[in-house]
Amino acid sequence: MSPRTQPGKRGHGPSLLYRLGTWCATHVWKVLAVWLVVLVAGGLLVPKFTDSLTGSSLKVSGSESARAEEVMKEDFDSAVTEDIVVVFDSSTRSVKDAAFRDVVQRGIAELRKQPGVAGVEDPYAPGGEAQIAPDGRTAIVLAGLTGDERARQGNAPDIQRALDGIQGDRVDVMLTGSSALNAAVVEQEDKDLARAESIGVPIALVVLLIAFGTLVAAGLPILLGVAALMTSFGVLGALSYLTSFDTFVQAVVTMLGLALGIDYCLFIVTRQREELQARPDRPIAQTVGATMASAGKAVLFSGFTVLISVAGLLLVRAPVFRSMAFGVMVAVAVMLTVAMTLLPAVLGLCGTKINRLAVPGLRRAVSHPDPEHSIWARWTKLVLRRPLLIGGAAVLALGAAAIPVTGLKLGFDVGASAVADAPAGAGYHLVSEKFAPGAATPIQVVVTKKEGSFDDGDLAAMDRLATRIEDHKQVDSVLSVTGLLKERTGRGDVSALKAALAEDGGSLDRIVNSRADAAILTVFSKAAPDADEAIDLVHWIRDTAAPGAESSAGGLTVATGGLTAQTVDVAGEIDRSTPWVLSAILGLSFVLLLLAFRSLLLALSAIVMNLLSVGAAFGLLTWVFQEGAGESLLDFTSRGFIQAYLPLLTFVVLFGLSMDYEVFIISRMKEEWDRTRDNTRAVTVGTVHTAKVITAAAAIMVVVFAAFMITKVVEVKQMGFALAAAVLVDATLIRVVVVPAAMRLAGDANWWLPGWLDRVLPRVDLTEGPGPAPADKGGDGDPAVPAPAQATRASGTPGASSSS
Repeated sequence: MSPRTQPGKRGHGPSLLYRLGTWCATHVWKVLAVWLVVLVAGGLLVPKFTDSLTGSSLKVSGSESARAEEVMKEDFDSAVTEDIVVVFDSSTRSVKDAAFRDVVQRGIAELRKQPGVAGVEDPYAPGGEAQIAPDGRTAIVLAGLTGDERARQGNAPDIQRALDGIQGDRVDVMLTGSSALNAAVVEQEDKDLARAESIGVPIALVVLLIAFGTLVAAGLPILLGVAALMTSFGVLGALSYLTSFDTFVQAVVTMLGLALGIDYCLFIVTRQREELQARPDRPIAQTVGATMASAGKAVLFSGFTVLISVAGLLLVRAPVFRSMAFGVMVAVAVMLTVAMTLLPAVLGLCGTKINRLAVPGLRRAVSHPDPEHSIWARWTKLVLRRPLLIGGAAVLALGAAAIPVTGLKLGFDVGASAVADAPAGAGYHLVSEKFAPGAATPIQVVVTKKEGSFDDGDLAAMDRLATRIEDHKQVDSVLSVTGLLKERTGRGDVSALKAALAEDGGSLDRIVNSRADAAILTVFSKAAPDADEAIDLVHWIRDTAAPGAESSAGGLTVATGGLTAQTVDVAGEIDRSTPWVLSAILGLSFVLLLLAFRSLLLALSAIVMNLLSVGAAFGLLTWVFQEGAGESLLDFTSRGFIQAYLPLLTFVVLFGLSMDYEVFIISRMKEEWDRTRDNTRAVTVGTVHTAKVITAAAAIMVVVFAAFMITKVVEVKQMGFALAAAVLVDATLIRVVVVPAAMRLAGDANWWLPGWLDRVLPRVDLTEGPGPAPADKGGDGDPAVPAPAQATRASGTPGASSSS
């Protein structure tokens, strides 16, 4: 073998990752200097990212609600795209009091000054009686916001601050509506995430101390995980100049950034310590290179599986999913860059000092680790002796946990309960109590004329549509142009409309455009926008009422928009795209695993194992949050559904995370299989040598994810629970029970690949072995490397695909 030959690469030089690891460990200060610049730049860009966050967007490209918003933006002079409500409330004053009225008038004047506000409606004007609560202590001012979602949400806090300045004696002023609620949720999430990090990171450090036994080794994954998280937010900050990100992206990136960053570093640091123990006389740079050639390659492959899984979300035609996909993909790419460059440099800097500052009581485990005689070794032997009994029991437990998922129901929570103390939340609840629950976020029925302006027949059709909708049992009232014309003039024909447009000072801007070819029926539902009754109402308008209006006046087109309509459209898009997303993820993952393990059975079983853990996690999520089994413990009130976009997002993330552990454990098994061709030995060694680190990694992930269950925002709480439950199930039942049991039962068939497929598939080997060993150096200073153990291979038979 040539002196430059690397184990696992017969006849070739050292692998790229071996050379990269060696170079980074040799040029430590250059690498650290570059990363220092990156971290400083990232830190400066983090505020840009947080400032550009928007609330959860339910817009679906090409949907009916998106078309309705587009018409409102393009065809109306005021370009109102959302209705908002300003609530004036007093526990002691009446709306008839001069002081109360003065606050309302000053509030209206202030509203009209604000950029992005149009069509303010005075509750004291003729016809405004419906804007005063029956108890006479609350009045609402209806107004419109212009611009896209990002602009509307950015304006909402400024409007509330302006209204704070006109608060009167014992009169509270609160802005509420979709954008105001979203802005409040973003602010609440910022607080919750900071609190979750302050809890999760210290506990993760304790877990690492127990796992590694030394402060230096335990501190590295934490420090590098935080560095990766900061860099991720910096990259997203740079991208924020081009696009906006959903506020949930911040939560997801924080959760995954910390968990994956720590885990990837944990895997590599663990292998580095094993390399140091096995070959203590070898130069540090070579040790780091060997570590990167084995554990580093497994981490890199695992990261790519996560990227591919998350990329499946790009198939969903909704900004909220694409925003999540881009955010998570950036975070994972940064984590891999840190693991492939910064970490080997730090390992080269630390050298043997990585085992310094041992924790009292764990010194022996640090100096003489013995996985072959550990508790994991005894447990693995037990599982392999009774694979059918123990593995079968675990599968039954997973199946039982998954049963509730059959009743999974999706819905959308506007987040008002999470921000009940903020003006947007308090105002929302007041409107729900004293007016119609849907008054703060009305349904918008947009009627347009294909050619020309409205004629008498069109107005008559619109009037019938408004009357039919208002007669629905779930509708409180309808604001329409024909209704307003009849109230003012007693007529609802074209002549009355033209006269009103000619004389009007702008009060009609929000319900009809100046060309009289587009109008909006504002529908106030008796149900909250995220309630089943409101969703059913939207379906009824679209499926029954709107087609009747379109058929009675052939030139009319009706599109239903608003928050509830967006909820309906998101649910429909999820139903449409889910089969495509799942097919893409499962298909690509199978191909990648086939390339990595060169085994049909292992690639297929890996996918099945992941589906088992995800199914169990979703079952537990349904039981706790939909059925309310954990309300008192987790401090929430069940709405009877799971947040609409959460299951699909969680599935792709969980599938990627589960693949991490699968790649790590199977790649270690394959190393032993390539060396011995003994399946039982390979399963035993692979499980024993990875069980501790997988358990530690899982414990860290569970801690980080569980810390996010303390948040008030329901989707963050739900996702934190789902991720924590899935990782816990995966580490305790799947990786150390079901996987070894199934592989023991399959025997040598685990490693079988048809000969023709073996020849066709490209070589992607995750088992490069431990790297070069210290040896006599040749004239060029390169180490001489002993040849790896060779094993007989016969194409088309068990093990035919293996390449040492």
